[in-house]
Amino acid sequence: MDSVICKQERALKGRILTTIILAVAVLYLFQTSEPILARLIFLTITLLIFGFSVSYKINNDFNNQKLFSVFGAVLFKTKLELDFPDYISVFSASLKLDNEWGAVSAIGTKERHDKLVVRFFNGNKNFTLYKTENYQKALDKANALSTLLNIEVYDATKE
Repeated sequence: MDSVICKQERALKGRILTTIILAVAVLYLFQTSEPILARLIFLTITLLIFGFSVSYKINNDFNNQKLFSVFGAVLFKTKLELDFPDYISVFSASLKLDNEWGAVSAIGTKERHDKLVVRFFNGNKNFTLYKTENYQKALDKANALSTLLNIEVYDATKE
């Protein structure tokens, strides 16, 4: 194994909004008398937004990358600057998001999620690689990273 990819989950509000906009774009495509080119451009842009995702690619030589993709096809990559970790931790976290501005605030300004988190720890610094609601997925991702980088996994959910 040369690398492990940690795909970042999109927030629930983001998924709801992009689904609504995609439904509007499909209706717009078939229900209006506007020029077909404008309707197709609107649908294409909406599909790009709907399928957009960010992932972290951790390589065995620790030359890491942040991947920006649409429906799994990588559009571009940037270098991900991380310190080599002392250990990997899997633990349960209650994450809170505040949305005080924009269209997202119409759905609600506060959001709270209980997730399992996989983080790199180096001294007192940490970097969150992966968040999920599924314990087995988090543990599998941590173990894959542990095997790749030959470092210890600390499972804080067992305490």
